[in-house]
Amino acid sequence: MSRETGGTCGPGARAGERGREAFSSVGKSIPRVDALAKVLGKAKYPQDLHRNFPDLLHVKVLRSPHAHARIETIDISGAKNLTGVHAVLTGRDKDIPWMYVRADVYAFPAKEEVIWAGQGVAAVAAETPEIARQALEAIQVKYRVLPHVLDVEAAMKAAPVSVIDPDLGRYEEGVQYKPAAPNVGGSYRLRTGDVEKGFAEADVVLENRFYASRISHSQLERASCVVQVENDGGITMWTNGCGVHGVIKSLICRMFRLPQSKVRIIQTYQGGSFGNRLIPYVEPLAVLMALRTRRAVEVTFSRREMFTAGPSNWPVTTFIKTGAKKDGTIVAQQIRLIKDTGATLNSQSTGRMTGSGAVCVYRIPNFAMDTCGVNTNTPPVGPYRGLGCPQVEWAVESQIDMLAEALGMDPVEIRKKNVLRKGERNAYGETITSIGAIQCLEAVAAAIRLDEPCPQESGPWARGKGIALGGKQNTPLGRSEVEVLVHSDGFVEVLYSTDENGMGSETVMAQIAAEQFKISVEQVTITRADTAVTPYDNYSASSRTTYNTGNALVIACQDAIRQLREQAARIAGVAADKVEVRNGKAVITGSNLTEIRIPDLFGSFQMFGGQQQWGLKKGTPVRGKGVFAPAPSVMWDDNGRTPRMWNWFQYSACAVEVAVNRETGRVKVLRAASASDMGFPINPKMCEGQIEGGVCMSLGFSLNEEYLYDDQGVTVNAGFMDYRIPTTLEMPSRGDFQAILAPDPLPDGPYGAKGVAESVTIPVAPAIGAAVYNAVGVRPKRLPMNAERILQLIQAKTGEA
Repeated sequence: MSRETGGTCGPGARAGERGREAFSSVGKSIPRVDALAKVLGKAKYPQDLHRNFPDLLHVKVLRSPHAHARIETIDISGAKNLTGVHAVLTGRDKDIPWMYVRADVYAFPAKEEVIWAGQGVAAVAAETPEIARQALEAIQVKYRVLPHVLDVEAAMKAAPVSVIDPDLGRYEEGVQYKPAAPNVGGSYRLRTGDVEKGFAEADVVLENRFYASRISHSQLERASCVVQVENDGGITMWTNGCGVHGVIKSLICRMFRLPQSKVRIIQTYQGGSFGNRLIPYVEPLAVLMALRTRRAVEVTFSRREMFTAGPSNWPVTTFIKTGAKKDGTIVAQQIRLIKDTGATLNSQSTGRMTGSGAVCVYRIPNFAMDTCGVNTNTPPVGPYRGLGCPQVEWAVESQIDMLAEALGMDPVEIRKKNVLRKGERNAYGETITSIGAIQCLEAVAAAIRLDEPCPQESGPWARGKGIALGGKQNTPLGRSEVEVLVHSDGFVEVLYSTDENGMGSETVMAQIAAEQFKISVEQVTITRADTAVTPYDNYSASSRTTYNTGNALVIACQDAIRQLREQAARIAGVAADKVEVRNGKAVITGSNLTEIRIPDLFGSFQMFGGQQQWGLKKGTPVRGKGVFAPAPSVMWDDNGRTPRMWNWFQYSACAVEVAVNRETGRVKVLRAASASDMGFPINPKMCEGQIEGGVCMSLGFSLNEEYLYDDQGVTVNAGFMDYRIPTTLEMPSRGDFQAILAPDPLPDGPYGAKGVAESVTIPVAPAIGAAVYNAVGVRPKRLPMNAERILQLIQAKTGEA
């Protein structure tokens, strides 16, 4: 199933030139520490907790059927009079904390206008879900329908038919500025070199327009939380949302003016996020209803609500112009990128993060990029696996393939010729410190034998192969804190707060701790994501968990080990540097006492014995503390350049063989290979799982998935019956898929590790697009590449349309 290449790691806690065989725990494919609980059904998710609250109220939301309308009147009397209804909320209620919710406005019912079909209009809390739904039916709303705009280029005109956010640029709590146009939320500009001079020197110049659609995260578990009001007026929340400290608690405390000491957030197991749960769109409503009713309440979205009221990814339109020399050297590139932010009321949506994917892979001396975020009357958007990089690199990689054809070059060779090398500077002005792009590219090309022609059969099916490369930035997102407890029985407990979206962070942290203490993973326990118990962490995003939290864990382990060494040194009468901690013992050099079991370092209480102030005592664990925060970004200059825009980059390549039906346009992926540079694989098997899952997600993004609207702006495929996510039937068979590890160590990563999850999604679509072109000679420029669009291209080419 998998093939591994490369694989080096640094000195001490870093991996250097030491291979994975040099370690006892990291670099090993141990089983996940949470596997048994999940397999046996013992893992608790928010909805599993409902039975724990006999007085639980259920919150349901009435949603707008219009993409843009004014709420003329709303009559809630019928709902309030129903037996079993404890609260009815509208956007005009005075206890909604509007001044604090600009970026999260869609957590509460609309106040005066609805700005997308699916926005909340009223909410009820009732004793059963059935009563709550009955109450929604009793609410009478009169709307005045207003013009709406779904097309991003129409929305960004100087006089659009619909202004989504009249207050854009004038938020009291935000930066005051004048928008470029009524719906343009922000912009970013990057200039490196002289792009016009570069195009003048180019032998080939290509110019194209690409589009990537809006898609759903489609995680297995729907958004859900339970909130209970405590006797002291504070609240306790159990949620599958992300960022218990850095996102949810900070928002709830600010929004409801609750002191930090009165808010406790506990993250249950999560059934996936992929970025969807980074925005707390159910938690504020649950808190407000709990405070109003003084009862425990739960909010759980339906699947339809996940599509129409939760965030999707953001669609991207990319205009790209590229110039190259005859030998394949890219000398100039110009990009204009429009990010569709839907009805998200966030004035900082600039497209800068999305555009980062166009900067981190190739050496382009003359580069110009303009990006902007534009509002439309469509559901709000949020982070999605890859943070916009798959959308823009769909354009970049397709353009590279077209350049290769125009120059008569091999698609692998033109990429290798232009890929950034370690130590070089990208268009931002950053120095690249880790880049395994070429290893990834070569590995997948070899895996599917890219240079060998596909066998062709008679009939409508034609085969082709394609390859693509991608990179993804890591954003410096604040600090991570970890505490490590060494108990008097010798077992180690790791306390941390970052998210476990299903990617296996608990296993990775257990492996790092076991490696530091030179013990087995079975001797490590994990306590995670409870703000009353576990220390601060921001949240898990931008593939930062292993890097940020892993580095903090290494520091915490070393702090605890230092304390154990000092205690052993006191007992043995030697210097602390003569003590090493491993295998549950303090091993001593230079003393007739050669080793001490860790439990024996802890003294017991004696009624008639002295209790020294120094030393370790049974019942009080050693507590090691670690804090890690990456260096901050450096503000860019007027040209958008900076020596540190991001933290580091992860890279992936994908190669596929597809079959295209000339008569129907259907595309089948027959074989695929995906390689990733994750710096160092703490758990190789879990890295392979990330690769497999990422490719599967991207097949949907590439071939099937997109939001569809009717003429009124209503999403018509908001459910798995009509919205087509890939199944096992769309994946290549097990023997026809290879997950390849091609790590290039990150100098400051724990054991050289960085991240893997997001970059996997980037090269899949352009690889499929290239394979389609090689099979039937048509070049897709719009995602998804569904059968209808491919057939239209085939018919246009043959003159049948």
